[in-house]
Amino acid sequence: MGTRCQLGFYEPGEKDFNKYQALIYQHYDGYPEGIYPEIMPILDDFNKGRGMSDLEYASAWLVAKIKTDFLNVGICNSFHQDIEFFYAIYPDRVECYEIDCQKRWDNVDIVKCTRLIRTESFTPIPKVKNMGFSILEQI
Repeated sequence: MGTRCQLGFYEPGEKDFNKYQALIYQHYDGYPEGIYPEIMPILDDFNKGRGMSDLEYASAWLVAKIKTDFLNVGICNSFHQDIEFFYAIYPDRVECYEIDCQKRWDNVDIVKCTRLIRTESFTPIPKVKNMGFSILEQI
């Protein structure tokens, strides 16, 4: 049986885990020793190339890089009850939370079932400045 986890992408300062911009489910190897070595190089690469402030593209990039078969990774619209770890991904860091599995099975809100156990940071790349016009105005 795999160690299941979910990865949520969040705007800076967001504390409510239910307000994710994207939510990914990984069916196995979801423990910190399996996830961090897998996702940090991918996110660091994306951060250098585009900047982690673009959460939609960052989450799509991560799925594209870790998807290896039909069942290992999925895109979610809610939290699963069977996860053991949760990763909150912000533009400057990844936080790992251990989940109280019994509370999750009892349908307790994810926010009340977590305990922060690890954080890894990367240097955020600033967003591109708004130049005062849209792409359509240039056409």
